[in-house]
Amino acid sequence: MLFQEFDTLIFIVGLILATIVVALIMYIAVLVVVSKTKASDKKFLILLLAFIGVLVIPIIVNAIMYVLNIIGDGIAAIRNAIDGGGRNFLVNFGPIIFFLLLLVLTKFLLDVTWDHALWISLLTLFILYIIYSIVPELYELVPFG
Repeated sequence: MLFQEFDTLIFIVGLILATIVVALIMYIAVLVVVSKTKASDKKFLILLLAFIGVLVIPIIVNAIMYVLNIIGDGIAAIRNAIDGGGRNFLVNFGPIIFFLLLLVLTKFLLDVTWDHALWISLLTLFILYIIYSIVPELYELVPFG
């Protein structure tokens, strides 16, 4: 019953592929930033962090952005009433919130120091942005976005 819909199958395949790609990127980032032993010791937690980063964090960020969008529209409406120059800039905080959530989860799930967690998160997002820039069609395949 679950796989009768083609969209559901595509969602699950996209979720699995995105998790594997993000896990590989994070594994390489942990390998480069921290050490080979830490990367091999934390394989399952890297996979779990990648799954959370692919499925859970975007849902949380979208919920936060929905609230910030409502607040920003209200502030922009007040500014428009005053001089007609209001615009909602709060929606630009989405990538920053995503990065901060990924940073905190990397720190506590992988049990690394803050500077290592910072570099692992930055490398992961940087490589993902490079991949998305090279192949923009991936935006349609990933389950979030």
